[in-house]
Formats: sequence, structure tokens, C-alpha cells
Amino acid sequence: MELGGRVLGPARTNFNDYVGTVAADDAEAVVDRPSLYELAQIDRDRYTILAIDLTVDGPVTATVYAIDRDAHGISEHAAIAALGESLGEIPVVEFDVPAPNVEDFIKHAFRRISVRLVTKDLRDQILVVTESRPQQPTSTTLGD
Repeated sequence: MELGGRVLGPARTNFNDYVGTVAADDAEAVVDRPSLYELAQIDRDRYTILAIDLTVDGPVTATVYAIDRDAHGISEHAAIAALGESLGEIPVVEFDVPAPNVEDFIKHAFRRISVRLVTKDLRDQILVVTESRPQQPTSTTLGD
């Protein structure tokens, strides 16, 4: 049963000259720091965040995709996967993170973010590091 709507596929740009992977670690919960839900201004009692888009095209923007647990009668996390299996898709609600909060969102929502981009023509090839060269100082780092 298809619910309709826009399917979230892989990240895309105009030309996709480089493609790749991204991984992120959740930030550790700290008492006086806002949570991912607070940063995105999403009610954590109603929604579960399932995906996040970060886009750099001039200003950095963030969009969060969350399932409305109330609308789908979901009380346990495992029920989200079960819903996806039964429907063939998981319906999500799109939330744009307010512009002034995007940098704070990135800084506080994740402990680490790693991005690897590879030229699209070679994306299926195995790249092996055979040599490592230290960064060379430039005139700006030498303090001219």
C-alpha cells in the first residue's frame, strides 16, 4: 500500500560530481545542553526522528524527517520497522530547522560527523591509501 509523497533517496546535488557516504554519532546527553528534538523544535513525545538532511548551498540548512507515532499508533521503536514492512514504506513528516539554529543544531546534535566524497566515475572502485603526506605549510600559516 503506497501512501504517496516524495521518496527520500540518496543525497543529490545539481551534477553529483562527487558522491559518497556520511556517518554521525549522536551527541552525549548533557543536562544543560539542548537535545536533538529541542534543537529541531520537535515534540519528542509525539515524533521519532528517522532522517536528517544537511545542505550547504550558500547558507547551511537542515531538515529533519520524523514519524508521527500518534498518527500511526506506535508506542515502541520496533513497531516503526514493522509498519515499514507492512506498508512498504515509512511515512514521515518534514520539519525545517529554523535558520538561526542550524549551526547550533549541527554542533550540538552530533558528537562527530564524517563525510567521504569520491568522484562519481570511480565510486565503485576500491581506493587504497599507499602513502600519507603531511600538510604543507602555506604562506597564510607561516604568518607572513
